[in-house]
Amino acid sequence: MRSQDYFRDVTALAEVLGKAHAVRVVCNGRNDQYWRSYMLRLLELEAPYQGGLRRSMVNGFNAGFSWGSSLHSACDGEAAAAEKAYAAEGRDLSARLVQANIPGASALPPREP
Repeated sequence: MRSQDYFRDVTALAEVLGKAHAVRVVCNGRNDQYWRSYMLRLLELEAPYQGGLRRSMVNGFNAGFSWGSSLHSACDGEAAAAEKAYAAEGRDLSARLVQANIPGASALPPREP
């Protein structure tokens, strides 16, 4: 049985992926699917079938994309810094999910400064 913390964290991860995707689209165009491909893989692994979790994850990704699109309308230094921050936040959420849900899993190596 998955905990409420799991649902919160995996949905938050989907939202962060949406924010990062928004920045990539602004900077590299709609053909850049780097972060969206991570989201598709996450859905494939965590919520392969239609249901509440999948809907929550898709809604989180779309909300993050909307928010990120409204915040980053130009590809500038702020957008580049935001993408790095989103990537770091996603990595932290991923590590928390692994440690909380996979018995015996080791922590990810520390982030580079």
